[in-house]
Amino acid sequence: MSTTRFDETLRDTARQHAERAEWGALRVLLDPRRVELVDAPELGLLLAEADLRSGFLQAAYDLVEQVLPDLATRRLDGLQRRAVNLLGAAAFELGATEVAERHFQHGLALAQQASDYRMAGHTTTNLGMIAHLRGCYDEAIGLYQLAVAAFQQVGFVRGLGEVHHNLALAWRELGQLDRADRHARRAIAYAEEAGDDRLLAMAHVGRAELYLRRGEPVVAEAGARLGAERYAAIPDALGEADALRLAGTARTLRGDVIGARSALDRAVALAHDCSGALIEAEAREARARLCAMVRDWPTLRADAEAALVLFERMGADASRAELARWYREVRTH
Repeated sequence: MSTTRFDETLRDTARQHAERAEWGALRVLLDPRRVELVDAPELGLLLAEADLRSGFLQAAYDLVEQVLPDLATRRLDGLQRRAVNLLGAAAFELGATEVAERHFQHGLALAQQASDYRMAGHTTTNLGMIAHLRGCYDEAIGLYQLAVAAFQQVGFVRGLGEVHHNLALAWRELGQLDRADRHARRAIAYAEEAGDDRLLAMAHVGRAELYLRRGEPVVAEAGARLGAERYAAIPDALGEADALRLAGTARTLRGDVIGARSALDRAVALAHDCSGALIEAEAREARARLCAMVRDWPTLRADAEAALVLFERMGADASRAELARWYREVRTH
């Protein structure tokens, strides 16, 4: 099939949407021609990234898998590097951590061979996320710092925002809340500079979680609700699920049982519909802890056991161990 059917106006519009991180508009533009995009690899990858950023994880993975062999055959090296990283990102969100790690390592090797600092930053950030998931926070921070250096080489503001957000998460897990907050504020500043609504929502939700760790659930809930609204407007269902998970947790701590249950039910449903394994696991864990307060034992048991399975599948050993300890204690009372 010829690629000439995609005129330059369409291509330019798609590229502009991607550059401005307008993922919803990009999906509206290209999704009706999804089947044809196998023969237009650049547009196919743009749609796959829009799928990924909007919470259509399996659609993103499937499209990249279809496009990737042709990229290798035609030696479209830059697009191939993007495709390998996207395939890893989709696999990671779907919970296939080992598959994702192989793709990211391959993508990093390709980026280093080509001196592609921007893609090296992406793949290194993503390898850091896997280390974080496994509870190896020092390793994650080291990888994130390498990504910062790579993004600085090319002045990629959006990448710097993402990696500072991830640094905030890692320092938070190490209990370094002030240090985490400095990175969270830098992530917000980079998101504003880039004009990236999704990154801005992500950064605000990350900072809201810091407020929760500091024992300020009212402020945390306000930040989480703002993040949920921003994600819904994009739209990004998986990001919205994560924000609602945090809002539900904050409401639980405030004793707002009805509000917490509403937010967490929505979070679980959205994450499950997107096949977002990590966020579904975290949302189910949050709902299980709420159910312990109200003695809803059937839902507690179903959520805790489903979350344990998801954490184990992803290799999130620290999260699984913590939930397993809590679940054993609850069952003995």
